[in-house]
Amino acid sequence: MKTIGENILDSVNILLEKRLKALRYDKTFKSTVWGINEDGTYQINYMGQLYAVPNALGGTLSLGQSVWVKIPNGIFRHMHICGINYKKHK
Repeated sequence: MKTIGENILDSVNILLEKRLKALRYDKTFKSTVWGINEDGTYQINYMGQLYAVPNALGGTLSLGQSVWVKIPNGIFRHMHICGINYKKHK
């Protein structure tokens, strides 16, 4: 049999899980430029799928270039390249 404290913690856990599922947040990840589209967007890979995304930096990117990509507020249609990933060589 559970104690009152354990029941309270279970209830709080259920409420938090519901809120966390609905939570929207920015996600930033590293990717690589796989292709350049005619409309000026770039093809990047995210979780095994290619996406056409705009470059918010301006300028031109190269095939194979490592970039940072942001999904603002979890909305995929607003996904964009937000930075260049400069690798440091040792």
